Amino acid sequence: MKGNDGLAEASAIPVHVVGGFLGAGKTTFLNRLLRAQQHRRLAILVNDFGAIDIDGLLLERRDEDVLALRNGCICCSLQADLFSTLRMILSRRPMPEAIFIECSGVSKLQEMRRTLADPMLWQYAALEGVICVVSAVHVIAQARITEDPLWKEQILSSDMIVLSHMDEIGKADIRDVEERLQKIRGGIPILPVSENLLTHGVLVRPLEPTTEKSLFWAEGEDIDDDFINLEWRREASLDLMAFRSVIERHAPVLLRAKGILYLTTAPQRALLLQMTGSRITIGVAPEKALSDPASRLVFIGRSGMFDSQMLKNDLDAIPA
Repeated sequence: MKGNDGLAEASAIPVHVVGGFLGAGKTTFLNRLLRAQQHRRLAILVNDFGAIDIDGLLLERRDEDVLALRNGCICCSLQADLFSTLRMILSRRPMPEAIFIECSGVSKLQEMRRTLADPMLWQYAALEGVICVVSAVHVIAQARITEDPLWKEQILSSDMIVLSHMDEIGKADIRDVEERLQKIRGGIPILPVSENLLTHGVLVRPLEPTTEKSLFWAEGEDIDDDFINLEWRREASLDLMAFRSVIERHAPVLLRAKGILYLTTAPQRALLLQMTGSRITIGVAPEKALSDPASRLVFIGRSGMFDSQMLKNDLDAIPA
Protein backbone atom coordinates (compact mmCIF):
# COMPACT_ATOMS: atom_id res chain seq x y z
CA MET A 1 0.00 0.00 0.00
CA LYS A 2 1.58 3.24 -1.14
CA GLY A 3 2.21 6.03 1.30
CA ASN A 4 2.14 3.85 4.39
CA ASP A 5 5.82 3.01 4.89
CA GLY A 6 5.66 -0.50 3.53
CA LEU A 7 2.44 -1.65 5.14
CA ALA A 8 0.77 -3.95 2.67
CA GLU A 9 -2.85 -3.66 1.66
CA ALA A 10 -4.52 -6.77 3.10
CA SER A 11 -7.17 -7.90 5.52
CA ALA A 12 -6.54 -6.56 9.00
CA ILE A 13 -4.52 -8.95 11.13
CA PRO A 14 -6.34 -9.92 14.34
CA VAL A 15 -4.77 -8.58 17.53
CA HIS A 16 -5.32 -10.23 20.91
CA VAL A 17 -4.35 -8.46 24.12
CA VAL A 18 -3.29 -10.76 26.96
CA GLY A 19 -3.46 -9.16 30.40
CA GLY A 20 -3.62 -10.28 33.98
CA PHE A 21 -2.30 -9.48 37.42
CA LEU A 22 1.27 -10.11 38.53
CA GLY A 23 1.99 -13.85 38.64
CA ALA A 24 -1.25 -14.82 36.89
CA GLY A 25 0.54 -16.95 34.31
CA LYS A 26 0.48 -14.75 31.19
CA THR A 27 3.90 -15.83 29.89
CA THR A 28 3.16 -19.50 30.60
CA PHE A 29 -0.07 -19.13 28.64
CA LEU A 30 1.79 -17.61 25.67
CA ASN A 31 4.48 -20.31 25.83
CA ARG A 32 1.80 -22.99 25.66
CA LEU A 33 0.09 -21.15 22.82
CA LEU A 34 3.34 -21.03 20.82
CA ARG A 35 3.90 -24.76 21.28
CA ALA A 36 0.29 -25.63 20.42
CA GLN A 37 0.23 -23.39 17.33
CA GLN A 38 3.56 -24.35 15.74
CA HIS A 39 1.89 -24.56 12.32
CA ARG A 40 0.78 -20.90 12.52
CA ARG A 41 2.71 -17.69 12.00
CA LEU A 42 2.13 -15.78 15.22
CA ALA A 43 3.68 -12.55 16.41
CA ILE A 44 4.06 -12.32 20.19
CA LEU A 45 4.82 -8.98 21.81
CA VAL A 46 6.13 -9.54 25.32
CA ASN A 47 7.65 -7.51 28.11
CA ASP A 48 10.62 -9.87 28.41
CA PHE A 49 11.17 -12.45 25.72
CA GLY A 50 13.90 -13.98 27.84
CA ALA A 51 11.00 -15.72 29.57
CA ILE A 52 9.74 -17.28 26.31
CA ASP A 53 10.55 -21.00 26.16
CA ILE A 54 11.89 -21.73 22.68
CA ASP A 55 12.83 -25.35 23.35
CA GLY A 56 11.63 -27.39 20.42
CA LEU A 57 10.81 -24.29 18.35
CA LEU A 58 14.44 -23.76 17.27
CA LEU A 59 15.80 -20.24 17.14
CA GLU A 60 16.53 -19.10 13.61
CA ARG A 61 17.73 -15.58 14.33
CA ARG A 62 18.00 -13.23 17.28
CA ASP A 63 18.22 -9.50 16.80
CA GLU A 64 18.28 -6.96 19.60
CA ASP A 65 14.50 -6.85 19.99
CA VAL A 66 13.30 -9.78 17.87
CA LEU A 67 13.39 -13.56 18.14
CA ALA A 68 12.66 -15.27 14.82
CA LEU A 69 11.68 -18.93 15.12
CA ARG A 70 11.90 -21.52 12.35
CA ASN A 71 8.19 -22.25 12.47
CA GLY A 72 7.52 -18.72 11.22
CA CYS A 73 6.62 -17.17 14.59
CA ILE A 74 8.34 -14.08 15.88
CA CYS A 75 8.66 -12.72 19.41
CA CYS A 76 9.29 -9.04 20.01
CA SER A 77 10.03 -7.09 23.14
CA LEU A 78 7.21 -4.64 23.79
CA GLN A 79 8.84 -1.25 23.34
CA ALA A 80 7.53 2.01 24.72
CA ASP A 81 6.23 2.98 21.29
CA LEU A 82 3.63 0.28 20.56
CA PHE A 83 2.82 1.70 17.12
CA SER A 84 6.45 1.46 16.00
CA THR A 85 6.62 -2.15 17.16
CA LEU A 86 3.40 -3.03 15.33
CA ARG A 87 4.60 -1.25 12.20
CA MET A 88 7.80 -3.30 12.27
CA ILE A 89 5.80 -6.53 12.63
CA LEU A 90 3.37 -5.63 9.83
CA SER A 91 6.25 -4.84 7.45
CA ARG A 92 7.69 -8.36 7.77
CA ARG A 93 7.14 -10.98 5.08
CA PRO A 94 5.41 -13.27 5.31
CA MET A 95 3.00 -11.36 7.52
CA PRO A 96 1.85 -12.97 10.79
CA GLU A 97 -1.60 -14.56 10.93
CA ALA A 98 -2.29 -13.11 14.38
CA ILE A 99 -0.65 -10.83 16.94
CA PHE A 100 -0.71 -11.40 20.70
CA ILE A 101 0.33 -8.52 22.98
CA GLU A 102 1.32 -9.35 26.56
CA CYS A 103 0.65 -6.48 28.95
CA SER A 104 2.53 -6.00 32.18
CA GLY A 105 0.87 -7.17 35.39
CA VAL A 106 0.15 -3.57 36.38
CA SER A 107 -1.39 -2.49 33.07
CA LYS A 108 -4.86 -1.03 32.80
CA LEU A 109 -6.41 -3.03 29.98
CA GLN A 110 -8.94 -0.36 29.09
CA GLU A 111 -6.05 1.97 28.21
CA MET A 112 -4.58 -0.68 25.90
CA ARG A 113 -8.00 -1.11 24.28
CA ARG A 114 -8.21 2.65 23.65
CA THR A 115 -4.69 2.69 22.19
CA LEU A 116 -5.51 -0.08 19.73
CA ALA A 117 -8.75 1.65 18.69
CA ASP A 118 -6.80 4.07 16.48
CA PRO A 119 -8.72 4.11 13.15
CA MET A 120 -5.54 4.09 11.05
CA LEU A 121 -4.19 1.07 12.90
CA TRP A 122 -7.47 -0.84 12.52
CA GLN A 123 -6.94 -0.98 8.75
CA TYR A 124 -3.99 -3.28 9.31
CA ALA A 125 -4.21 -4.68 12.85
CA ALA A 126 -7.70 -4.90 14.35
CA LEU A 127 -8.34 -5.65 18.00
CA GLU A 128 -9.97 -9.07 18.16
CA GLY A 129 -10.35 -9.27 21.92
CA VAL A 130 -8.84 -8.75 25.36
CA ILE A 131 -7.99 -11.91 27.29
CA CYS A 132 -7.39 -11.72 31.03
CA VAL A 133 -5.39 -14.56 32.59
CA VAL A 134 -6.50 -15.11 36.19
CA SER A 135 -4.76 -17.40 38.66
CA ALA A 136 -7.40 -19.56 40.33
CA VAL A 137 -4.98 -20.10 43.23
CA HIS A 138 -4.66 -16.35 43.81
CA VAL A 139 -8.43 -15.93 44.05
CA ILE A 140 -8.69 -18.70 46.66
CA ALA A 141 -5.47 -18.23 48.65
CA GLN A 142 -5.25 -14.43 48.40
CA ALA A 143 -8.89 -13.42 48.70
CA ARG A 144 -7.99 -9.75 49.18
CA ILE A 145 -6.72 -9.64 45.60
CA THR A 146 -10.34 -9.50 44.45
CA GLU A 147 -10.68 -6.14 46.23
CA ASP A 148 -7.71 -4.60 44.41
CA PRO A 149 -8.95 -1.82 42.06
CA LEU A 150 -6.42 -2.70 39.35
CA TRP A 151 -7.28 -6.42 39.49
CA LYS A 152 -10.97 -5.51 39.10
CA GLU A 153 -10.21 -3.12 36.24
CA GLN A 154 -8.49 -5.92 34.34
CA ILE A 155 -11.51 -8.20 34.80
CA LEU A 156 -13.99 -5.49 33.80
CA SER A 157 -11.98 -4.48 30.72
CA SER A 158 -11.66 -8.02 29.33
CA ASP A 159 -13.74 -9.93 26.80
CA MET A 160 -12.71 -13.36 28.05
CA ILE A 161 -11.10 -14.82 31.19
CA VAL A 162 -8.66 -17.71 31.03
CA LEU A 163 -8.14 -19.50 34.35
CA SER A 164 -4.64 -20.72 35.16
CA HIS A 165 -3.33 -22.99 37.95
CA MET A 166 -6.63 -24.86 38.08
CA ASP A 167 -4.81 -28.16 38.65
CA GLU A 168 -3.72 -26.87 42.07
CA ILE A 169 -7.23 -26.57 43.54
CA GLY A 170 -10.33 -28.77 43.75
CA LYS A 171 -13.58 -28.64 41.79
CA ALA A 172 -15.46 -26.88 44.59
CA ASP A 173 -12.84 -24.14 44.70
CA ILE A 174 -12.97 -23.77 40.91
CA ARG A 175 -16.74 -23.20 41.12
CA ASP A 176 -16.12 -20.65 43.88
CA VAL A 177 -13.59 -18.82 41.67
CA GLU A 178 -16.00 -18.71 38.74
CA GLU A 179 -18.81 -17.40 40.96
CA ARG A 180 -16.60 -14.62 42.33
CA LEU A 181 -15.56 -13.58 38.83
CA GLN A 182 -19.15 -13.61 37.57
CA LYS A 183 -20.15 -11.31 40.45
CA ILE A 184 -17.59 -8.79 39.20
CA ARG A 185 -18.35 -9.21 35.50
CA GLY A 186 -21.56 -11.12 34.90
CA GLY A 187 -21.78 -13.09 31.68
CA ILE A 188 -18.08 -12.99 30.77
CA PRO A 189 -16.78 -16.28 29.31
CA ILE A 190 -14.49 -18.10 31.75
CA LEU A 191 -12.34 -20.83 30.20
CA PRO A 192 -9.66 -23.17 31.54
CA VAL A 193 -6.24 -23.27 29.88
CA SER A 194 -6.63 -26.51 27.92
CA GLU A 195 -5.17 -27.97 24.74
CA ASN A 196 -8.60 -27.64 23.09
CA LEU A 197 -8.62 -23.92 23.90
CA LEU A 198 -5.04 -23.38 22.71
CA THR A 199 -5.67 -24.98 19.31
CA HIS A 200 -9.25 -23.86 18.71
CA GLY A 201 -10.70 -20.97 16.73
CA VAL A 202 -11.81 -19.39 20.01
CA LEU A 203 -8.29 -17.95 20.08
CA VAL A 204 -6.68 -18.10 16.66
CA ARG A 205 -8.04 -17.92 13.14
CA PRO A 206 -6.09 -17.53 9.90
CA LEU A 207 -5.78 -14.31 7.95
CA GLU A 208 -7.48 -15.93 4.95
CA PRO A 209 -10.55 -18.21 4.93
CA THR A 210 -9.87 -21.92 4.88
CA THR A 211 -13.11 -22.72 3.04
CA GLU A 212 -15.57 -20.84 0.89
CA LYS A 213 -18.11 -21.01 3.70
CA SER A 214 -16.20 -19.46 6.53
CA LEU A 215 -13.87 -16.60 7.37
CA PHE A 216 -13.33 -18.09 10.79
CA TRP A 217 -10.95 -20.93 11.53
CA ALA A 218 -12.28 -23.85 13.52
CA GLU A 219 -11.80 -27.61 13.71
CA GLY A 220 -14.16 -28.34 10.82
CA GLU A 221 -17.72 -28.79 12.04
CA ASP A 222 -16.91 -31.37 14.68
CA ILE A 223 -17.93 -31.14 18.31
CA ASP A 224 -15.10 -31.70 20.76
CA ASP A 225 -15.15 -32.00 24.53
CA ASP A 226 -15.14 -28.25 25.15
CA PHE A 227 -16.60 -26.37 22.19
CA ILE A 228 -19.41 -26.46 19.65
CA ASN A 229 -19.19 -24.70 16.28
CA LEU A 230 -22.06 -23.57 14.09
CA GLU A 231 -21.47 -22.41 10.52
CA TRP A 232 -24.50 -20.62 9.05
CA ARG A 233 -25.15 -19.21 5.60
CA ARG A 234 -28.00 -17.15 4.14
CA GLU A 235 -28.30 -16.01 0.52
CA ALA A 236 -30.87 -13.27 1.22
CA SER A 237 -29.98 -10.12 3.17
CA LEU A 238 -31.08 -9.90 6.82
CA ASP A 239 -33.31 -7.57 8.80
CA LEU A 240 -31.01 -5.80 11.28
CA MET A 241 -33.43 -5.56 14.21
CA ALA A 242 -34.41 -9.23 13.96
CA PHE A 243 -30.76 -10.30 13.65
CA ARG A 244 -29.77 -8.19 16.65
CA SER A 245 -32.58 -9.69 18.71
CA VAL A 246 -31.35 -13.23 17.93
CA ILE A 247 -27.75 -12.40 18.82
CA GLU A 248 -28.76 -10.72 22.08
CA ARG A 249 -30.74 -13.83 23.11
CA HIS A 250 -27.83 -16.18 22.48
CA ALA A 251 -24.94 -13.87 23.47
CA PRO A 252 -24.66 -15.13 27.09
CA VAL A 253 -23.56 -18.60 25.89
CA LEU A 254 -21.45 -17.55 22.90
CA LEU A 255 -17.67 -17.27 23.11
CA ARG A 256 -16.94 -16.05 19.61
CA ALA A 257 -18.75 -15.12 16.42
CA LYS A 258 -17.37 -13.84 13.16
CA GLY A 259 -18.31 -13.53 9.53
CA ILE A 260 -19.77 -11.57 6.67
CA LEU A 261 -23.18 -9.93 6.98
CA TYR A 262 -25.53 -8.43 4.39
CA LEU A 263 -28.45 -6.34 5.70
CA THR A 264 -31.68 -5.29 4.02
CA THR A 265 -30.86 -1.62 4.65
CA ALA A 266 -27.80 -1.89 2.36
CA PRO A 267 -27.98 -5.23 0.53
CA GLN A 268 -24.95 -4.47 -1.67
CA ARG A 269 -22.67 -3.65 1.25
CA ALA A 270 -20.68 -6.43 2.92
CA LEU A 271 -20.22 -5.97 6.69
CA LEU A 272 -17.79 -7.75 8.99
CA LEU A 273 -19.27 -9.00 12.28
CA GLN A 274 -16.87 -9.73 15.14
CA MET A 275 -17.88 -10.90 18.60
CA THR A 276 -15.58 -11.89 21.46
CA GLY A 277 -17.34 -12.54 24.74
CA SER A 278 -19.71 -9.63 25.28
CA ARG A 279 -17.95 -7.31 22.83
CA ILE A 280 -19.57 -6.98 19.39
CA THR A 281 -18.42 -4.81 16.48
CA ILE A 282 -19.77 -4.44 12.95
CA GLY A 283 -17.66 -2.70 10.32
CA VAL A 284 -16.95 -2.67 6.61
CA ALA A 285 -15.81 -6.06 5.33
CA PRO A 286 -12.70 -6.59 3.16
CA GLU A 287 -13.35 -5.96 -0.52
CA LYS A 288 -12.81 -9.64 -1.38
CA ALA A 289 -15.97 -10.48 0.62
CA LEU A 290 -18.03 -9.00 -2.23
CA SER A 291 -17.18 -12.03 -4.38
CA ASP A 292 -19.83 -13.98 -2.46
CA PRO A 293 -23.05 -11.97 -1.83
CA ALA A 294 -24.26 -14.22 0.98
CA SER A 295 -24.16 -13.77 4.75
CA ARG A 296 -21.90 -16.43 6.27
CA LEU A 297 -21.22 -16.59 9.98
CA VAL A 298 -19.47 -18.89 12.41
CA PHE A 299 -20.43 -19.17 16.09
CA ILE A 300 -18.48 -20.92 18.86
CA GLY A 301 -19.85 -21.79 22.30
CA ARG A 302 -19.20 -24.11 25.23
CA SER A 303 -20.47 -27.68 25.07
CA GLY A 304 -23.40 -28.18 27.40
CA MET A 305 -24.32 -24.48 27.27
CA PHE A 306 -24.54 -23.48 23.61
CA ASP A 307 -27.54 -24.93 21.74
CA SER A 308 -26.36 -24.61 18.13
CA GLN A 309 -29.57 -26.06 16.69
CA MET A 310 -31.69 -23.47 18.51
CA LEU A 311 -29.47 -20.66 17.24
CA LYS A 312 -29.69 -22.05 13.70
CA ASN A 313 -33.48 -22.19 13.93
CA ASP A 314 -33.64 -18.61 15.20
CA LEU A 315 -31.32 -17.40 12.44
CA ASP A 316 -33.29 -19.26 9.77
CA ALA A 317 -36.46 -17.55 10.99
CA ILE A 318 -35.09 -14.02 10.46
CA PRO A 319 -37.15 -12.26 7.75
CA ALA A 320 -35.41 -11.07 4.62
